[in-house]
Amino acid sequence: MSLECVRRDHTYSLSSGDQRGPFLSARALGMALGALHDVRSVVAGSATKLLSLPIPASLLPLPSPKERDLAAAAACHQVLRLRYPNQASMLEPAWLNWLDHFAMGPAKTPVEMVGRAYGTAVHQFGKDDMTKVRAAYAPDGTPYNYKAPPTQSSQGFLGGVWGNSTPLAAARVMDFPPPPGHLDADTVTPSQHHRGDLGSVAVKGEINRSPGDPAFRTLAEEVIGIAWGDDGSQELGTPPRLYLQVVLTVLDSIEARNPGRLEELDELGVIAGAAVAMADAGIDAWYYKYAPSHMMWRPAVGIREAVAGNGAPDRNWLPLGRPDTNGAGTGLTPDFPAYPSGPATFGAAAFQLLRLFLVARGVSSFDPSGSGLDDVRFDFVSDEFDGRHRDPRNRRPRDLLTLSYDSLWQAMVDNAVSRAYLGVHWQFDGITSRRPGTDDDVFGVPATPRELGHTGGVWLGAKIANQIAQKINIPIATIAASGIL
Repeated sequence: MSLECVRRDHTYSLSSGDQRGPFLSARALGMALGALHDVRSVVAGSATKLLSLPIPASLLPLPSPKERDLAAAAACHQVLRLRYPNQASMLEPAWLNWLDHFAMGPAKTPVEMVGRAYGTAVHQFGKDDMTKVRAAYAPDGTPYNYKAPPTQSSQGFLGGVWGNSTPLAAARVMDFPPPPGHLDADTVTPSQHHRGDLGSVAVKGEINRSPGDPAFRTLAEEVIGIAWGDDGSQELGTPPRLYLQVVLTVLDSIEARNPGRLEELDELGVIAGAAVAMADAGIDAWYYKYAPSHMMWRPAVGIREAVAGNGAPDRNWLPLGRPDTNGAGTGLTPDFPAYPSGPATFGAAAFQLLRLFLVARGVSSFDPSGSGLDDVRFDFVSDEFDGRHRDPRNRRPRDLLTLSYDSLWQAMVDNAVSRAYLGVHWQFDGITSRRPGTDDDVFGVPATPRELGHTGGVWLGAKIANQIAQKINIPIATIAASGIL
């Protein structure tokens, strides 16, 4: 139901959504699933808890498993109906159907109402969220400061103060480096890393360059770019929904191969933990996006206005753009600064936590050589390529495609580089490599987690996941073995 709320929030059927955009939908998912987990965990006698809010004493103890499920579900449902008031016509009958299907008894029992009281408290934890979303932001005109692309001059500036929101569980990552060569709001040195990234995105992410150009993106790269999209498109929603779909797909495939290998409450812990990690990843990502020390323009501006030492300006350059699936927009750039990549940060937060969990529970393993590679193999179908949703360029349904991965690490990498193939991000916004034996980050895609640079959203999101991992009883040794510290 939480995922469905995100999808429906991004549909034509709702004239105005309630939690539209990546960081708001991540926040709603984190709150709803965090409330579900914490009530279910604590009333079952577990000390495992994700959110900082206390569980009401009136919920302790609940010896009946059915009462535990009822209280937890009521907390989750209450968060959803408070966060998504425009979806009341779906949420209310869905709740009654749920009560009936699981023979939970009548609505509004004392157990349900106490669970709802906790859900209300979780919602109120973010009572200032919409005020922060609506806060005005105006670019100051300094070089590299974010501004609207010339082809989208009326575009706004989403989330200028979202980075000041109170996180649900994680502390801010304080040692996150700025983009390569970024000295201050006025100065970016023409480093080899910066030049390499600009040149690569100018070719790989361009909308109409001839496919005969050997440097142009391949069909496989374009598929990666679109499949990891879900950039607020109609009927699809936002990236956090996609990443939670992948988490569920992986867990389902493990259950199919090894029935009963994972305990139900343990699985709920990693599902809710991934949602909470993404919610807090959105806060850190947007904090740095708008920080003068880190702010970076998008390729749709930067390539057109390239400065001396960083290549010649290309005044007509357009990106392939975020997939405006089921719409008609092309060459579109999101309405907030580039660095770090939100999708890279969200995706790494969810997938790093999942791979830590699976290794800690003995279902998967890390490469014994110490590279940090995992062996979590899975297939999934992105809603972008489910055979039903329409490409904005030709208005026809895209083909049904299944993506196969040998590791969650590779999924983290593809998700990060996907935005460079769309031309909406620099590659360093998402991922960089680290020069062996040094603290220097360089342009390139690391082959293993041990080679991951600290510049970009993958490292930032993984750092947040490492914090959440400790809340669901994942040992420090497992985190160290993941290769990302």
